[in-house]
Amino acid sequence: MVSEELIRQLFRTQDQAVIRRLSEISETVIYKKRQEIHKAGETYTHFYMLLRGAVYTYFYDEHQHPVVLCFFSEKNDFMNVENFNKQSTVGMTALTETEVFRVPIKEILQLSDEIPTLILEYAGYLQKTMMYLCVINNRRMNLTAEERYQWFCEKWPEVEASASNKQIASFLRMRPESLSRLKAQMKQSEKEAKTSEDKIIMIEKDSGNITELVDLIDLLPDYYSTTSLPGGAEDLDWMHINS
Repeated sequence: MVSEELIRQLFRTQDQAVIRRLSEISETVIYKKRQEIHKAGETYTHFYMLLRGAVYTYFYDEHQHPVVLCFFSEKNDFMNVENFNKQSTVGMTALTETEVFRVPIKEILQLSDEIPTLILEYAGYLQKTMMYLCVINNRRMNLTAEERYQWFCEKWPEVEASASNKQIASFLRMRPESLSRLKAQMKQSEKEAKTSEDKIIMIEKDSGNITELVDLIDLLPDYYSTTSLPGGAEDLDWMHINS
């Protein structure tokens, strides 16, 4: 059972009897990190909506390897990505500790016989989810690998911090080693463009010509690879030298 206030937040109905009945048959469940919410291949028993946390959905390819379909991280995301009256091909798993609102399909279908507008509610949520998947697939098909990763980081920063490299690569439709290489290249480019005070130069007094004598990135590459640009900083002052 859930509060009637939560039902009012999730559904558009103003019918108090419907709100009361929905509150009676629904529940909220907290899933631990990596806990299965719905297993691919099983028949749906519930409709699921995200209240907090992050979830990834997946399916199995022809080799029975899991492929990440999408991530959900926004409050009230409707996470059923298939028609409910068939065996599912898509599963969902908590990426972080996650709270989910769920309502039994059987009971809500019985209630919709009395209140047909509930089917319209379901159709509206499903349409929103399908549009969400269309946008994701469009990005995956039309963006370069670097653009896809940048879009992913901007769209789901909390997921980027929690998902494994393998999961992110699967979602972006690239190999894990390719993603690792891309991330390293982007990090290197960012640092090279923004380092400061890590070179020794010579300025000729008469001509004003400038000659680079020492670049500490070349001298200390291993140490340099462990550094990163601090949040909010305009440049990376990783090695302070005087000459």
